[in-house]
Amino acid sequence: MVDEEQRFQKGDLASVMAAYPHIDLWVKDFEAQYGSRPMYYGPLDRGARDISPLNLIYITKEPIFVHIYRPLTETGEESGHVMWFGLEPQLTDEEENLRRLLIETLLQEATTAPTFTTDEEFENILSSMVDRYTVLDTELVGPRRQGKLWQTLGMDDKRIVVTKDQLERLRYIVVRDLIRNGPLETLLSDEMLEDIHSIGLKHIHMDHKVFGMVTSNIRFRERDLLARYLRAMSERIGRPVSDNKPIIDGALLDGSRINIIFSDDVSMLGPSFTIRKFAEETISITQLVAWGTISAQLAAYIWICLEYGMSVLVSGETASGKTTTLNAILPFIDHNVKIYSAEDTPEVKVRHKIWQRLVTRESKNEESRVEMFDLLKAALRSRPRYIIIGEIRGVEGATAFQAMQTGHPVIATFHASSIVKMIQRFTGDPINVPIRFFDNLNFAIFQEVVEAPGGGIARRVTGIDEVIGYNKHSDGVLTRGMFEWDPVKDKHYFRGMFQSHLLENKIAAQMGLENKRLVYDELNKRAEAIQRMVDRDLTHFDDVFDLIGIYYSNGWDSFSAAIDTWVSVENS
Repeated sequence: MVDEEQRFQKGDLASVMAAYPHIDLWVKDFEAQYGSRPMYYGPLDRGARDISPLNLIYITKEPIFVHIYRPLTETGEESGHVMWFGLEPQLTDEEENLRRLLIETLLQEATTAPTFTTDEEFENILSSMVDRYTVLDTELVGPRRQGKLWQTLGMDDKRIVVTKDQLERLRYIVVRDLIRNGPLETLLSDEMLEDIHSIGLKHIHMDHKVFGMVTSNIRFRERDLLARYLRAMSERIGRPVSDNKPIIDGALLDGSRINIIFSDDVSMLGPSFTIRKFAEETISITQLVAWGTISAQLAAYIWICLEYGMSVLVSGETASGKTTTLNAILPFIDHNVKIYSAEDTPEVKVRHKIWQRLVTRESKNEESRVEMFDLLKAALRSRPRYIIIGEIRGVEGATAFQAMQTGHPVIATFHASSIVKMIQRFTGDPINVPIRFFDNLNFAIFQEVVEAPGGGIARRVTGIDEVIGYNKHSDGVLTRGMFEWDPVKDKHYFRGMFQSHLLENKIAAQMGLENKRLVYDELNKRAEAIQRMVDRDLTHFDDVFDLIGIYYSNGWDSFSAAIDTWVSVENS
């Protein structure tokens, strides 16, 4: 994909149109209808927000492009409505008939195809089969019968005669429908989209990282087609949906989370679904610093706490970036220890050598069902260094606190916007953690979706609170704020200097510091190292993980020296 992005320069729409017939056709039709020609932007970035009038095309994954357009009002001013057009190869009616013939042949021959273990292997096999059962019209000798079954070599020859352009369009559509995401491929290929909302037969709406809410040109035209698609998708992810079980949650192959509401009597406007997209590459802690989600000092605080076995909850509202932050902080855990994760849908990404990944299993048979509670009990028996829970929602929260009591640090996400609301939810139904046990949790990170400087949306860690202990006189929990985000200056402030209960009373002793306040020097030293990584643009997750691995294997001096000489995997 990178080569494709670099092949075309910004503004060079003519080259893009020459290379991709579907872009050429789209631009000409658009220009004829609206009287304006879009510009070619290349890979999209946040600078596109300032373009006016908004009418641009950007690349996602070859051969997919996106056209972003803000229509003009009758007075010639831009409206507030932004249109998102997914541009991919399209088949003519004749080519659609060829596709059906080709699919039928491929399915007949599937039993003799080689075995595969990954989607990439499957895609290569399928592409080879497409080549085997097609023939370019330029290779024919004698009369050409384009678009027909080629029978001149005998009735058993099933090859289809196509042009070179037809072959590439057919290959793309066949692979898209059999392996990838079908009609939603253009949506799921765009990393600038965050949430995808589809309700019945309406046009699909999306939350865009740069342009906010946008409306797509994609919709399902028949309820039966939508129902079949959702059934097929749900079966593929191992959580089949039906009228008897109309609501399911699951994860797509790229890690994105999907919620399907299937039955018409539950979703009155027709079957609906929401997809929360996750970036293909795990976001690193230094990338979060570069984006302003957290500060280098805040990251250093989390690093010290996780290295020395503190339990933490990453808390916030839906779509506030909790799971992204959780994955970003995991490299701070000693790379030589055992980690267990327990999830309903697999979203946690761990690169440690000893990682046991546990996922719940649904079943109509109660004996076959595996719930979060079962996973946590299994994890406790294995005595891991850390237990990671994708999301605490119910009674498993009490088990998580039991794990903390037995000396197993826990990292999890949770829905609560403040420490007060977190305590209320944990101590109330259905979790019911006794309030006197709440001090087994060491600290909590709170995150929100906020308005980004210059417009759009952004994520910010708005605070970190330490849990000091249970106060029997007030029958409450003592907490103390360590970090605070200033929304006006968009800056994080450390309020815990010489006041941190965790750093001074729990961690300093483990570090062997005679003067417990020297722990703040360690905090600042780590903050400076993280900032150096950010300044050197070392934001790739694998780089960050490997660099911190040097710290755990060879010590601070080797780690610090490696920062200044490290070559990013993206540039190697």
